[in-house]
Amino acid sequence: GRRITLLSKHKKPVSVLRISPDEYGVVSGAWDRAVLYWDLNTGKLARAFAGHMSQISSIEFQPWSAQVQAQDVDTEPVDKRASPVLLTTSIDGQCLLWDMRAPKALPQSFHLPKKTPPWATSACWSCDGRRIYVGRRNNTVDEYELGMGSQPSRTLKLPMNSGPVTALAMMGNNRSLVCASTDNVRMWDLASVERRSSVPFQIIPGHHGGTISTILVDETSRYMLTTSGNRGWDGSSNNVFLGYEVTPIG
Repeated sequence: GRRITLLSKHKKPVSVLRISPDEYGVVSGAWDRAVLYWDLNTGKLARAFAGHMSQISSIEFQPWSAQVQAQDVDTEPVDKRASPVLLTTSIDGQCLLWDMRAPKALPQSFHLPKKTPPWATSACWSCDGRRIYVGRRNNTVDEYELGMGSQPSRTLKLPMNSGPVTALAMMGNNRSLVCASTDNVRMWDLASVERRSSVPFQIIPGHHGGTISTILVDETSRYMLTTSGNRGWDGSSNNVFLGYEVTPIG
């Protein structure tokens, strides 16, 4: 197709792209540590977010449902496409929240737990926008609650041989967290994590080796897509794109 415009500002390779919920803009993150918001109507840079110290690894907008729940009864209805809160992470473990409505405001930072190595390759929101999940290098996922401080409220621990957490996605029931690492994909039941008598996750078959880089779940949580690969270091057998049809149980 024909190129409409060129968004050129980053000084190093772009690692993440995310369309804004209102579809008026796109946010880009790169190896140069910059997070940039572009106006798609003009093709020009509208805002730069400065605060990360390493390569940007993920960018996620807060679900609009969180704004509806927080809305005052006397205010105007919230636009379902609007999302004023932006979540960004970088490889060094930083996790920052930005208010899109306040251009000069400093971001809110969530701290790494003690004895956790610097790492964050993926992050996602809960469906209600009240919690954040960040994948770590040491086989763990940290859960943060908004308004409850900068330390994790709890940590989900994967088996020791599972490898770094590389991708995360929340299902529409706001209870099932899909977590990918270098060995396979797991679906966590967040309501049963504290029950030591049962395994809190189930393994989703399909991937065998390679880094699982992406998990996409549609709005109805009926379909899920996953991708994996290893840049050809071990051949092409791990370069896989899988599609799943999700069937509710019970």
